[in-house]
Amino acid sequence: MTIASYSQSPTYPLTFGLYGGITASQVNGDSYTGFNRIGMNTGGFMNQYIVSDIYWQAELKYVIRGVYQGPGDYDPTLFRSTYHYLELPLSTHYLYDDKFLVEMGISPEVLLATSYEDENGKLNPSSYPENRTFGMSVFIGFGYWFSPTMGVNLRYTNSALPFREPEEWNNPQYKGYFHNVVSLSLTYRFKRNKQ
Repeated sequence: MTIASYSQSPTYPLTFGLYGGITASQVNGDSYTGFNRIGMNTGGFMNQYIVSDIYWQAELKYVIRGVYQGPGDYDPTLFRSTYHYLELPLSTHYLYDDKFLVEMGISPEVLLATSYEDENGKLNPSSYPENRTFGMSVFIGFGYWFSPTMGVNLRYTNSALPFREPEEWNNPQYKGYFHNVVSLSLTYRFKRNKQ
């Protein structure tokens, strides 16, 4: 009976797709505020249904994060930081009515490169602070499928671990530096997730 039931259970194919879009980011822990650093993200994904309306998803993603503080009326200074990351997001998705989705997941990540600029141009790399090469983020998102192949996704990502150590260990207020990123992406999947 168990073998027969298992053999008749539905099997779901792997689905593959691509996505790309814009990001707005800031760093929690520094003196700058606001999601002012505009960047981009692009990647590919594969997913498979676990049961009806719930599926897992794995991605390979490139994203630009950072900080931007432009000059103001009374302050001519400028600061821009740029962090290039390769992420490996792993998530669970709930799909309602084949259109509305909610996602939650974790994302191991590797820092590929950094750059820092002020009003005089790019800073000397010897002055760069020390950032962790490997990190971990958590995220939650919402999406909508316009058609069987095209959709849009809004995702909020936050560092689960600080990507840079605090400057003052003896002050409990300083817990380190954390990325906060909001991304809006257009998604294309090569075929429908369900048979």
